[in-house]
Amino acid sequence: MMAERSRSVQRTIEIAGRRERRRRRLMFLVFTLLILALAFGALYWFVLRDLPVVEIRDVEIRGLDTGTPEGRQVADAIDLAVGEMTTLHVRQDILDQEVSRFPRVESATVEADFPNAATVTVRQREDGSILGEDEDALLIATDGTVLGSPGDRTETLPPIGEGDPPEGDRLEGIALDQALVLGAAPTELRSYIDRSEVSGSGVEVILSNGLILLFGEPSQAAEKWRSAAAVIADQDLTDVGYVDLTVPRRPAVGTGEGPGKG
Repeated sequence: MMAERSRSVQRTIEIAGRRERRRRRLMFLVFTLLILALAFGALYWFVLRDLPVVEIRDVEIRGLDTGTPEGRQVADAIDLAVGEMTTLHVRQDILDQEVSRFPRVESATVEADFPNAATVTVRQREDGSILGEDEDALLIATDGTVLGSPGDRTETLPPIGEGDPPEGDRLEGIALDQALVLGAAPTELRSYIDRSEVSGSGVEVILSNGLILLFGEPSQAAEKWRSAAAVIADQDLTDVGYVDLTVPRRPAVGTGEGPGKG
């Protein structure tokens, strides 16, 4: 009886010992794998991802007209930025810093194609309006960003009638409100715009035939322009002096210069 108990205790001790050895081997394996993972991660982070063998050599630029002097300058800046990257180490911050010098560029994103190619997609701001006259004229983007000198585009873009010259790279106040409204104008209607103004009720756009479009706040400007286009195209409406677009789904028409103007 005592012998059987002794053998039972011995087997229990042996089983516990085997379990402890398996646990130690498992812990050693996990620890070894962790060390290897850290070592490989450090090797990749500090060495492999910046090797010349994966540097970007073939760059495709989309959304940019490189036929203009400004476009070529932007393309050169992109090439300079991408030249500091590899397909394993893409630096969007470097690209952002380079293109931030060009107000025409709204954004530029880079996508690597292993092993040596990349595609840069550029999103540009569009021409919207003109602020000022003659040598003081400024080209304004549809979002109110100042793009610089308008060149020969003063005849094809609607003028902002009121507002102070910008102190930074974007309009403010009533000038910005007008820029947002004019920038949302459909291309086919831009040639009919004489100017914009600001009254107590908000932004007004005066067409070349004298019709006044009352926009109010610049919000929903695109929807308001669609409503205006529908009213203008209605041949049954005659002797219309103004179109109130402050509620774009229910435009109101009337004679004179608008509510409260006689």
